[in-house]
Amino acid sequence: MPSQYRINRIVEIGDTLHRCGCAPYKVERYTTFYANKYGVNCMIQATPTSINYQFPDDNNAVIMKRHKPSSIDLGLLANTIIQLQQPLTPVPLAPAEGISYPSWAVCLANTCIPPAFLMLVGSTYEALCVSFLLGFLVWLSQVFCSKRRSIAVEFFGALIVAFTVAFIASLGVPIPILGLCIAAVVLFVPGLSISNALECLAFNDLVSGTSLLGQCFLTLIKLLIGIIIGLHIGEAIFGTAESIDYQNEFPIWLQILGLPIISFSLGVMFKARPIDTVYSLPVAVLGMWGPFYLGFDGGWVVGTWVTTVLITLYGTWIARRLNLTGIIFIVQGIIILVPGSRVLVSASQSVFEQSILPIPSIGLSALFMFSAIVAGQITAYSIYSPKIERDL
Repeated sequence: MPSQYRINRIVEIGDTLHRCGCAPYKVERYTTFYANKYGVNCMIQATPTSINYQFPDDNNAVIMKRHKPSSIDLGLLANTIIQLQQPLTPVPLAPAEGISYPSWAVCLANTCIPPAFLMLVGSTYEALCVSFLLGFLVWLSQVFCSKRRSIAVEFFGALIVAFTVAFIASLGVPIPILGLCIAAVVLFVPGLSISNALECLAFNDLVSGTSLLGQCFLTLIKLLIGIIIGLHIGEAIFGTAESIDYQNEFPIWLQILGLPIISFSLGVMFKARPIDTVYSLPVAVLGMWGPFYLGFDGGWVVGTWVTTVLITLYGTWIARRLNLTGIIFIVQGIIILVPGSRVLVSASQSVFEQSILPIPSIGLSALFMFSAIVAGQITAYSIYSPKIERDL
């Protein structure tokens, strides 16, 4: 019969992995691996909002845990994986701790993400200047919409941003209204969650996959409705403003500069260890420019598939070298690559009938890119599986 200490440790590991943002089926595998490593027979069922533990050797004891939807905490995830590989000791180990960045760093990261996104996709210098203000407003919305109000942070953040953009545009500043709104809320776009949902579906975890997709679509709806309401309120108060068409006034060096800025900003927002953010830079480069140059005349779909394979292979390889999990290093590349923002762009273009980015059929391409990402991940894992998969 397993001791209560070991049972508590297994439950603690599973709960922490779930809280860090691991896909549910990976939570099951990692926790089962940890239990089997120490001779504990454990059956685990994880969903996006709950985990059930059953211990057959302990009179079929069942522990049921209800959790909030997970958030991404890469530092805590890395430290938990490190602790997972350590042997059990008679004296209980302190729970793994994450990385805590000061408030000014979080504020700076929020402020830098919108302009960095505009640098990558191209825009005007006026829009670049305004985007710093919008990033600061997004940070304020996160500060005020905390704890029980956090469920509405995406909606209120999008509403405040859209209202501010409508006001600035009414002053005659030449800016792309919808492009600025989307750049400001791109942090809220659940690109990684969508990718995790499709990955769960690909590995036959249908319950978790459909649940995650539902959460993702709810977030996208909150963002879209917030932008629409904010713009309409702003236009009702300040009058209708003209939005300029897509323009790219940035030199190539400024676009290149945007990549490390958004990479390190995302690292701060996701509480990643600084060294892990540095290791993730190659996947950020692949995620941004891979679909353009690795398509081999096959278009976006082929380029996305090849890029996803390379991102996943690199993340898995560096994770095996450092005895960590690949998601820590893959996440930035997938977020930059995953077309979550494309869905929002597509919906906005359908509602407002305005061209935001010079990409034809952007909504359809987003659907194909989702499929290519899932196919790329499966291909990469079949070529070079994670260490945890080989040890199970």
